[in-house]
Amino acid sequence: MKKILVVDDEDTFREMVVVMLKKEGYETMETDNGLNAFELAKAHVPDMIISDVMMYSGSGFILREFLKRETLTAKIPLILMSGKAQVAGAWGSDPDVDYLQKPFSHDDLIAAVNRKLKPKRKKK
Repeated sequence: MKKILVVDDEDTFREMVVVMLKKEGYETMETDNGLNAFELAKAHVPDMIISDVMMYSGSGFILREFLKRETLTAKIPLILMSGKAQVAGAWGSDPDVDYLQKPFSHDDLIAAVNRKLKPKRKKK
């Protein structure tokens, strides 16, 4: 079972995402800020992280930078989500990160997760 870490400082929204993921059979962990997320990622190495961009303690962009610096966490797929389109001009600036515009549907979330977790084909 794939394990996904969900990070959002809005409790209700985070819990909604967790429920959607569990409904699809994913194991979840959750926290309300980027700094805790980084510590959880190092301790548990989830298969994916879904994080809000704007949080009171450690934004999603800062979390991405911390993850990239650690060998153990550098390759964890990341989806950033935000209610503010084109956040600080950084939206889409990292090709290894997918983005979801809040609010999103159950189908949009699961499609994004499946795209990130789908094994990449090796080129011949």
